[in-house]
Amino acid sequence: MDIEENTFSNTNASGRNTSATIKFSHRTLNIGHSVIHQIRIPFLDTTVLHELCQSHSILLPEPIRHSRPKRQVEFVAGRLAAQYALQPFGYRHITLATGTCGEPLFPKTLQGSISHSIYAQHCTAVACVQKIQPAQHYIGIDIEHRQHQHNLDTRKNRLNLFLHPREQQLIATQISPQQALLLFSAKESIIKAWFHRYQHLISFSAITYQTADSHQLIFQVHAQPAAPQLAIVHYRFSQQEIITLACI
Repeated sequence: MDIEENTFSNTNASGRNTSATIKFSHRTLNIGHSVIHQIRIPFLDTTVLHELCQSHSILLPEPIRHSRPKRQVEFVAGRLAAQYALQPFGYRHITLATGTCGEPLFPKTLQGSISHSIYAQHCTAVACVQKIQPAQHYIGIDIEHRQHQHNLDTRKNRLNLFLHPREQQLIATQISPQQALLLFSAKESIIKAWFHRYQHLISFSAITYQTADSHQLIFQVHAQPAAPQLAIVHYRFSQQEIITLACI
């Protein structure tokens, strides 16, 4: 795992550096057979954030530019992670456009996925990019802060939003309740992978947990426009986050 600290000093109209210096961290990690790029960035003043975008050729769509500061930080962190993930393929400071469903549009020969999570005045984003090849799986990535498990522990009715009754029974009797957040993240990554492959959004109800081992989870997906099929989700825990990578 490589960890890199980055510093960006914004410059005011007179050409002098202001006191606002941004430090964000970049690291790489492996999940399954894929390389994941992770960015961690603090909440920033909007003006400083826009300076960072300009220096890294990050295009803020108008809806994002006029959104809440938290949403802007999420977007920028995700685009930074994507830029690092694209560098091994010869792209530096590329401006990724945004699709009609809000998805990032990667170069035509590549596929990629981005996710982000906010906790304690910081945003953590992850991105994965791969070449598009015949018979290759399509990918989707998700990241969740582990403290969010507390929301599921204290408000059990939220489980109904993404788990079937059978899956809730498995959590109650066979799987640790702390795995609920992992299943949520896995299904989020499957929804992204399905969209990347079929350009069709699906719901949590279309995805059913099947089994697991120490390295991956297996789900079955029943959704248009494809026949029922299996989705494999690789995952990684840290002290702070859960990261899942779905392959369809």
